[in-house]
Amino acid sequence: LADLVVINKADLDDAAATRAQAQITSSLRLYGLHGRPDHAHHDTAIWHPRVMRMSALKGEGVDAFWRAVTEFQALQQANGAFEEKRQQQALAWMWERIQSGLKQQFKAAPAVRGALEDITARVLGGQLAASTAARELLTKFSGDRNSEDSKDQRHA
Repeated sequence: LADLVVINKADLDDAAATRAQAQITSSLRLYGLHGRPDHAHHDTAIWHPRVMRMSALKGEGVDAFWRAVTEFQALQQANGAFEEKRQQQALAWMWERIQSGLKQQFKAAPAVRGALEDITARVLGGQLAASTAARELLTKFSGDRNSEDSKDQRHA
C-alpha cells in the first residue's frame, strides 16, 4: 500500500491528472478499508495515504510534496514504524541474498549441471511433472553437497 503517490507532469493535462488523482485516491481508500491490515505500518488515525499532483518542471507542488515526505518520515520515526520497516527490509535483503546464492550454487553443482538440460526438456515435453523434476534435481544437488562434505572431512 502506498503512503504517498505523486502524479508528476500534472501541468501537461490537468483534467487527466485530476482524474488520475481521484481514481488513485478512491483505490487507496477502498484498499485501506478492505486491504491487508498487516501492510498498515502507520497509525491511520494520524496518517492517511495521500495523492498529490505536481509539475517538477514548473516547480508546482514540489514544496508540498517534500513537506508531506518529511511529515510522514517524522511520524514513522516517532511511532517506531520507520525502524521496524528498516529491520524488515534488512531481513528481506538477507533472504534474497541467500536465495540468490543458493540458486547459483545449485546451478553450478556438477550433478545438477549434467542433468538440468535433460530434465528441463522432459518437463517442457510433458514427460515429467515439475514437482518430480524439482525433487530429482534437489536430490542430485544434495548428493553433490554430501560428497563435497565427505571429501572435505577426508582431507581435514
